[in-house]
Amino acid sequence: MEWVSMLAVLTTVTSVLCQLVGVEICFRIVRQRSTGDVSAVPFIAFFVSAVVWVKYGLMTDNKNVILTSGQATILQFLYICIYYAYTSQKRFLTGMILIGLIGLVVPFVYVTYFENEADIAVRNLGLYCCFLSVIVYASPLATLTEVVKERSTHSISLPLCFFNFLCAVEWTLYGLAISDQMLTIPNALGVVLGLVQFFLFCFYGCQHKSSKPILG
Repeated sequence: MEWVSMLAVLTTVTSVLCQLVGVEICFRIVRQRSTGDVSAVPFIAFFVSAVVWVKYGLMTDNKNVILTSGQATILQFLYICIYYAYTSQKRFLTGMILIGLIGLVVPFVYVTYFENEADIAVRNLGLYCCFLSVIVYASPLATLTEVVKERSTHSISLPLCFFNFLCAVEWTLYGLAISDQMLTIPNALGVVLGLVQFFLFCFYGCQHKSSKPILG
């Protein structure tokens, strides 16, 4: 239907804008020549999730998923490269990247070599995509302990939380429209996690430390 096509375009545009939030954050890292209190968790979580969603999109022939996830894969890879160039904790980041790569290789090997039933492979990969999407939506809360301890949201990016929430709403509606539970369920949870993050901003305010870049 026409409204489903319009919703697909809207989700694509919003997803692109969400991924572009990282450009501003990376500019801060380059200007300060330091990652400061920026967490690498969202970058790596976004990257792994995007790559797996590309595979799911290819298996289900969903061009909207392929387009948005493919663009996200490229951007997040560039963000990780910039982060790696300026972080003082390269060994720790390398360990996180290796964990992320394992999270990519294992499901790809499974659907390619160990599962002969295409429907089952798609279902199981979709479930894994759901799990990764929830991690992505929750990633800005990686510094939750710091937020509560300092009673400040300076370590959480409000633009990132906003676009994550908007994406979650739109992808939930799109998933419902095309009857794809693998899109609907994780994004519905993303809406809930987005509301939690907004609550933190309402409770602690939007005060940020000017000397630090912000990202949860």
